[in-house]
Amino acid sequence: MAVLNESNANLNKKGVLDMTAINNYGDPTGIFMNCPVAGLTCQTTFQKQAMSLQTTMDGGFYCDPGEKITFSVGSLVLGSAVGKAVITPLDLVPAATGAGDRRVANMLALLHTLDEDGNLNNGIQMSAAISDIVSAHADSIHFDQETKAFASDVNLKTLLEALNTAKVFKGADPRPRKLQAPKSAVEHFTRSVSERKIATTQAGEVKGYAANETTWQWLGVPYAKPPVGELRWKPPVEPEPWQGVRDAIAWSDQAAQDPRLERFGEGGMSEDCLYLNVTAPKNARNLPVMVWFHGGFVTILTSNTKSFNNPASLTTKDVVLVTVNQRLGAFGYVAHPLLSKESGYNGSGNYGQMDLIAALKWVKNNIASFGGDPGNVTLFGESGGGRKLLSLMASPQAKGLFHKAISESGSLIPDTRSLADAETLGMNLSKKLGAETLEELRSKNWMEIVAATPALVPYMNVDGYYLPHTERVSFETRKHNDVPFMIVVNIHDEPSPIETLKKVFPWMSDHTDQNYYACLFSKVPAGWEAQGITAYHCDELTYVFNHPESVIEHYLLGTVIDPATGKSLVIGDLNGNGISGSAGDIADILASAGWSDEDVAVARITMTVWTNFAKTGNPGTSTFTWPPYTRANDTYVDLGSNLKVKTGLSKAFP
Repeated sequence: MAVLNESNANLNKKGVLDMTAINNYGDPTGIFMNCPVAGLTCQTTFQKQAMSLQTTMDGGFYCDPGEKITFSVGSLVLGSAVGKAVITPLDLVPAATGAGDRRVANMLALLHTLDEDGNLNNGIQMSAAISDIVSAHADSIHFDQETKAFASDVNLKTLLEALNTAKVFKGADPRPRKLQAPKSAVEHFTRSVSERKIATTQAGEVKGYAANETTWQWLGVPYAKPPVGELRWKPPVEPEPWQGVRDAIAWSDQAAQDPRLERFGEGGMSEDCLYLNVTAPKNARNLPVMVWFHGGFVTILTSNTKSFNNPASLTTKDVVLVTVNQRLGAFGYVAHPLLSKESGYNGSGNYGQMDLIAALKWVKNNIASFGGDPGNVTLFGESGGGRKLLSLMASPQAKGLFHKAISESGSLIPDTRSLADAETLGMNLSKKLGAETLEELRSKNWMEIVAATPALVPYMNVDGYYLPHTERVSFETRKHNDVPFMIVVNIHDEPSPIETLKKVFPWMSDHTDQNYYACLFSKVPAGWEAQGITAYHCDELTYVFNHPESVIEHYLLGTVIDPATGKSLVIGDLNGNGISGSAGDIADILASAGWSDEDVAVARITMTVWTNFAKTGNPGTSTFTWPPYTRANDTYVDLGSNLKVKTGLSKAFP
């Protein structure tokens, strides 16, 4: 029996997917799964010989027409099918009607889990070491069981323990590999077999997918090299070019942070986080671009959420949406005297802000290929995301990279730190880690650094490069990036955004030649409104992104406050399953919020306001004139059940 394996293959640079010639066999006759799987064993007939083959780095296999081919991971048999151009796990499971079939879902979950580097956008790559360990446990792995039972199967856990003990997995996440959630694996598979769309970037081509009938989406597009190893605590570097077409259907890792927060986003978690997501109408041509910066101060959370990337939201109003992930916390904002010494500009920190600038440069250079206009870019962000864009408005490094900005619950209070104060934080961190040199600091894995920084509060600093001086000085000397600006605060927001709106925003308006607009958001979902809840910190996001399920995250993060008690709203066991909403039952939380027809209408208005501002610099609609704010008119707009012009900004809050 002839044998063909990975060692016979011509591998592409960086393992990026592209069909290649395999010695004397020519091009493969088919590919396993549209997210190619490399390293599978194939038992088949090729050139009229019985052969044991391995799928190539791009998932290619060989099979004579009409012959049966059996796929396995080592000796763990996945199933058999008749050879054809594309074979997926659906073809291997008799009578499976869709990827939701439990046998298919469990198979997908295991295949995704066995990916050597954890990055599905370069395909699923399984080494011989992985296959050998799976073979040793093959008899105890059974796909035909409920997905919950499969996930908790003691035999599967034993297999994962063996794989982790052998250290067969690579990548930037040092944590033991866990089973990929079957639901996430099915969602990824569905994207992989949907209609696909290629866009060209300066680094190479990326293949997205049809998020719905009218919308393309690209997930996990790299805008910089992974900031790991020697690149930790350095400005971002442009991504390495790749050959062939790179998949863009898998969520990238969220930025390294407290692992308990991973559940609030999609994808894994590590330092390898410099990726963005693009959503665009299928007919997009030179449309305005909206670039989203997520909240969580500068330390937590992610842009990898289904709400922020909802194809039924802003892009339905003819814009292209880009959501950005960046370095957070100690990885993005801590300075240190040793880092300042090596930097070349005698400063350090602000790496997370430099990541955002790198993302904006990527937008300028590449967004036209996705249907966007690089000359019409609007930044928008909530809470920490608003703070980030307010800082970018003051940075000379961001000059010309954006043309409008919307701050939602952002704050310029307190003032930016001095470099010396930021370096003190870095020295405290190195002391906690017992590291005296940069080499020692960079040798620590990200989990060690996260564990050492719970009490540290990283922040922007005046590093002499990203910020030559504070934002205050930048505005007062009119050296800031002067663009049309809209500020948005919720009626019962956090204190610092309210103080920014009441005191800092009027001061900002004194130092601009552009129109500034003020919005007080006052709508909450109908069910909570009936319980006395008023617009809370991050409430407007539910409407901006047209995603009612956002209320679940808001509640679990503790932002939904009952004014009567000053504490989190109490939600009972509304569905009778024995778990209350207050105890974390997401069905109860969603039911309690009670999204209504009026909420649907307000979401439409909100999306129109945001996208009109992105298009023209004016948030008004065809039926509503929105006056710019000045100190003289003290005018703002209350966005509640409808739009109302009001005056008396400083007195607008309870």
